[in-house]
Amino acid sequence: MRTEKSGKAITILLVIVLLIVATIAVILLFSPRFNQLPLAQSSAPPAAQNYASRQQEAPPPVDEALEDEFTAVHFEVNMERMMERMKSATGKMTTAGPPISPEEYLSFGESEYLGGSVCTASIGVVSVTGIHVVDEQRGGDLDRPIMGIQSSADIPEFMMSLQGGKFEEFDNGLRSASEGRMPQTLNECMVSEEFASTAGLSVGDTLSLSTFVQDNDKISLDIRYELTIVGIYHDSTSEYTGGANKNAYTNRRNEILTSFKTVCAPIPAGYTGAKLAATYYLKSPDLLDAFAKEVYAKGLDLAYDVVFS
Repeated sequence: MRTEKSGKAITILLVIVLLIVATIAVILLFSPRFNQLPLAQSSAPPAAQNYASRQQEAPPPVDEALEDEFTAVHFEVNMERMMERMKSATGKMTTAGPPISPEEYLSFGESEYLGGSVCTASIGVVSVTGIHVVDEQRGGDLDRPIMGIQSSADIPEFMMSLQGGKFEEFDNGLRSASEGRMPQTLNECMVSEEFASTAGLSVGDTLSLSTFVQDNDKISLDIRYELTIVGIYHDSTSEYTGGANKNAYTNRRNEILTSFKTVCAPIPAGYTGAKLAATYYLKSPDLLDAFAKEVYAKGLDLAYDVVFS
């Protein structure tokens, strides 16, 4: 009998202890101080967050020949530093990385630590003369977030894209020159066989294009391109770029190929709109710190890290 009572007492005691532990856990869980404790975080920002912070940047380009011989590095937004300066001087909240100008991208490539570099730029364009394009019956599209536009009538639908410095498909065989040559000087371009046929264009013709850029106050400025077609290329790439939309703008046959400098030349300082990117190829991975010190001295914002690609 005494053993039975002792067993019940132990059971009751255990239940009481469990209730006390559960109560303490609940109190701690909902305690404000508990909720303020920092959570473990990955040293790298989430991919989606990092992408959102680089709305006007394209993925780092790749040069296969340089890739085989040297070590690729590029610039990446450091989200911790961006959070520290979350509130800009204008009082607007932003996590976007500070813009890097075309001139800066090019100057960073002038380094004794590099075996080479590649800079790319792209921007949506429309025809000034109203030429026909591939898939024009599907309409066009936007290529970037548009701010400060007053009405939908003011939003241009880009029917083509001007691609600067993007010739990697010629190295891997997905594109090849079928007539003429590659662009060599400012304001020269190549178009696809399908685009040339649809638009009725040939080597030697002039292509008149327009687009717009915006300043820090989101005030738009129209810019023009007058390009000479020096080559026509055969295209075996996927017909559309990634994404759900299939239209004239996302059809890769409407990509007009030119140089990085040609895309950037008419864009005034302080204006954005083109998507820019660059990859730099170190002669040795041991030169990363020295190269980083150099580009910061040349003006790269400390919001960016120099990282291995």
